[in-house]
Amino acid sequence: IERGEDPDSGYVNRLILSDGRREIIVNILDEDIFAIRGAIQDALLQAEKLKGKFDGVAIAIPRKYQRAVDEDVMALHGFGLIIYDNLGAEEIIPPKIRESIRSKKEEERELDRSRSVREEEIIQLRRDFSRILKALEEIEARLDRLEKEQNKLIKRIADVENKLRELSKAEPRIREEAKAAPKTISRVKVEEGLPSYLVDNPWIEILSRRE
Repeated sequence: IERGEDPDSGYVNRLILSDGRREIIVNILDEDIFAIRGAIQDALLQAEKLKGKFDGVAIAIPRKYQRAVDEDVMALHGFGLIIYDNLGAEEIIPPKIRESIRSKKEEERELDRSRSVREEEIIQLRRDFSRILKALEEIEARLDRLEKEQNKLIKRIADVENKLRELSKAEPRIREEAKAAPKTISRVKVEEGLPSYLVDNPWIEILSRRE
């Protein structure tokens, strides 16, 4: 609440009411103003100028002069009307609150806040996307390495299988050679240790088999 005289008028007091979001100014007319010709019209003009500075404008007059003010004109211009006496005050017409101006400012502030939040979200999304992209690149590199290792293993397995097939094909021949090898070696060893006249002697071959 702020009380004081209107600097533009010497016969009007004012009262400013605020709830922290809106401000309503009340021009208080005393009994002396009604004795001055044109003073009421002047008070209404002063109130009209205040509509651009405050969210609402009201005029308070003594109760006994209520009929001197046209309530329809007050309502048409968006002025509130309050009557008062020694017992108290009563609101006859509530002031028209300039919600459009206040709402526009609030919408602009909300839009700024939303824009700021969106920008932060976009920045965070870009960071998350970069991390995900980096992780995907690392996974792709690992898959490439695994694929190379797999190809090496496949080649090694193929080489081993080829060697096994070759060994399986050569196995009968190796067995035959293994069976024939001892006889030949024994005969050669025996014949190497004999005199020339005993070489190719059948009895010598029989004796070597018994060994």
